[in-house]
Amino acid sequence: MKIIFYLPPKSINDATFYYTRLIKKAFNELGFKVTIYETPSFKSTKEDIIFTIRVRDFIKVFFRFQRGTLCNWFQGLGPEEYVMIHGKSLKTKMIYYFFTTMEWIVLQQSTLNFFVSEKMVEHYKTKYRVSQTNGCIIPCYNKMLNQQLFDREKKALSFVFAGALYSWQCFEKTLEIYKKIQTKLPAAHLTVLTKDIEQAKALLSEKSIVNSSVYYVSLENLDTELSKFKYGFIIRENDIVNNVSTPTKMNSYLSVGLIPIYTDVIDSFEKNIALGTYAIKLSYSAPIDEMVDRIIEHNTIRIDYKAFYERCLSIFNQYYDDGYNVEKIKKAIQKVLIK
Repeated sequence: MKIIFYLPPKSINDATFYYTRLIKKAFNELGFKVTIYETPSFKSTKEDIIFTIRVRDFIKVFFRFQRGTLCNWFQGLGPEEYVMIHGKSLKTKMIYYFFTTMEWIVLQQSTLNFFVSEKMVEHYKTKYRVSQTNGCIIPCYNKMLNQQLFDREKKALSFVFAGALYSWQCFEKTLEIYKKIQTKLPAAHLTVLTKDIEQAKALLSEKSIVNSSVYYVSLENLDTELSKFKYGFIIRENDIVNNVSTPTKMNSYLSVGLIPIYTDVIDSFEKNIALGTYAIKLSYSAPIDEMVDRIIEHNTIRIDYKAFYERCLSIFNQYYDDGYNVEKIKKAIQKVLIK
């Protein structure tokens, strides 16, 4: 039996690299050697296990080989995300149904699926009317708790947004909130850490936002850079793409002691992350003025970072813990793949 990871270069980013590393570690701890291929040049037998992290890659392997036991990781809802990016044109609708068909094939043919949340499993069961998904649920994360950076002094009235600017990331709404914060607190400063530098700058200019910076830092340097700030934005709307997600922003912010400003639409966070006064959790339907008032009020509170760290430690000891999650993956592999 061979364990084959088919991972084309374009499929790997900061989040997928860490996630696949966890799954590889689980196979290794069970005594299996994992071979990684960037192209579908490998040969497989029916005894082999092939793992993919994108629907399109699974489909390619399935129709090319149709041998071996196939597994897949679902990071997000491809069809729904496509519509959010491209709008609701006839072409978009056709591509949505094409992606939906591929997704259905993967759910039917994959022996073991990896999902990022319970809500994602519920979505697939409802959408495709399947009762069993053979799933292992692991949230997206790529950082461990760093006490040294956690304890670092944070800049007063400093806000950060880290990540891509896809429509479901609600960057424009984040800027609308921040603009009103800055109107009331002129000393506030917003930093945007993103690869989409020109797009971010254009939106900041369009919103007439001053006291802001835009630049990109690598994953290796992200911890140190984030640790300078007090607050981190994770504003999301109440839609299925966000409901099923587990944004790595939360993990990145908490790992170095940022207070997250987030909306109450991410189901997994509602069930697994309880931060109390060490977060600003907003109702997604609240008026922006009300959100801003909550943020400004919170800024007057003295933060006990030692107690905040202990609260985060309980989250990182399970929800974001490699050992805990690798054991979950191993149990799923033993139950579903190894007879």
